[in-house]
Amino acid sequence: MPDDEAEAVQVAVRMRPFNKRETEAEAARIIRMERQLKGSNTFIKNPDSGEEKKFSFDYSFQSHSKTEEGIGEFATQDTVFEDLGRPLMKSSLEGRNICLFAYGQTGAGKSFSMLGAPGAPGIIPRVCQAIFDNMKENTDKSYEFTVDIQVVEIYCEQVNDLLAARKTWPPGGLKPKLTNNGYVVDGCTAKPCFSYDDIQASFDFSDKNRSVGSHALNPESSRAHTIYTINYQRKKRHETGKIVETVTARLNLVDLAGSERTGVAGTSGQMLKEGNAINLSLTALGQCIKALSENKKPNFRDSRLTLLLQGSMTNGKVLMIAAVSPAGICYEESMSTLRFADRIKQVKIKVSKNVSADPVAEMKKAMGALRESMQAEIDALRARAAGNADPEAMTDLQQQLKQQEEEQRQMREEYEKKMAELAESAADREKRAAEIAASQATALGGAALTKKEDMKDPHLLNLHEDPRLAETLVYPLKEGTTTIGRMNKDKPPDLEFNGMGII
Repeated sequence: MPDDEAEAVQVAVRMRPFNKRETEAEAARIIRMERQLKGSNTFIKNPDSGEEKKFSFDYSFQSHSKTEEGIGEFATQDTVFEDLGRPLMKSSLEGRNICLFAYGQTGAGKSFSMLGAPGAPGIIPRVCQAIFDNMKENTDKSYEFTVDIQVVEIYCEQVNDLLAARKTWPPGGLKPKLTNNGYVVDGCTAKPCFSYDDIQASFDFSDKNRSVGSHALNPESSRAHTIYTINYQRKKRHETGKIVETVTARLNLVDLAGSERTGVAGTSGQMLKEGNAINLSLTALGQCIKALSENKKPNFRDSRLTLLLQGSMTNGKVLMIAAVSPAGICYEESMSTLRFADRIKQVKIKVSKNVSADPVAEMKKAMGALRESMQAEIDALRARAAGNADPEAMTDLQQQLKQQEEEQRQMREEYEKKMAELAESAADREKRAAEIAASQATALGGAALTKKEDMKDPHLLNLHEDPRLAETLVYPLKEGTTTIGRMNKDKPPDLEFNGMGII
């Protein structure tokens, strides 16, 4: 991936095979693809008029059929990683922030591309594995590497920490906090990782945590955006021990919940509420992308999703995988996805490397500049409030002023936190990782961290309509009596179930 501004944003389209519903409906394929020397074309045919429209993107991946001719070369998970994932990984190791997300209707294949399936890992685990492979290959003793992972879900505009026990989640969720690198989730677990196995363990725990929540809150599927954030740092020390270079990168790997037309999906109740929240946040994302493509100032505050992606979308490599169904019965949704992808291709972002000789001095400088900018906004708001007699306008200005002052306070706290992290030793990181692991061991209401294939004793497994969450919770049955019931602080059961019908 070249460094120029035009290549900072790249778009790929991926077409999946027919699903069971489309096969039973004998749906016609309306999408084909072709690869060019530079870039690719995706064609979509209107099933009613027969008119075909062409879209040009950086990559078009045909994963529909290995045998059908004239629709493009077949693309595997390996193909997607080599074309997209490996260049992204290399870019992050050079110190660039990354934002990778998949967009498309529910069931279009986003999670398969991003997370994968058994025996066919997706781009997210492969990128993480490649980062650790690169670290292992570097035998220069003057380099020190650190990797942390954070996993949050955005469920109905509430931000939850999927690496922390649900009982520790604050009412209303965690709050985004302003830093010199954009917004981060205040109080979110950052788990130190010393190998790819630690990353995989975090993926597994977050899936289990989501499973616990889905059957505890309601019997239906809970859908949310999930953001996997990898914080990478590489330090180089002089033989005297002084740090002479620090390279940092933040990789936001985003598994978006699917967009849908609620009338077509037939949703109601809690699922309707979830669908509306998802569609609103995706609309906010679309509006921000539209503003960026028109060189206007986006309103990232419209949703938690856009607020948390602000830093990566304004200074970093951005890659979107547009997932589409090949079926004619999904024409409207696929066309909408392709138009969205076409719009993001127009966005231009300046990308800078996060490389510094003295990270402490540069952090002080950046925080000082941000402090001055925020103070200027506060002073301007105070001046406007002092000269405005309209009660409604006064209330609005006072709220804005209060918010700016709160963000300034959060910025000071974040500065102190970052300074403490820079001073953290390897032993401190190992201790922090052990404390997180100990907390997670008792966080799932009696469910074991063991995978089902490794459990040899009698046990229960959870069922879930989402294949990724099904059979992720393993509840071991101890010898003798095992008590099962709702959460009870005075007399906790061995296995804690909080779903409907549990007494």
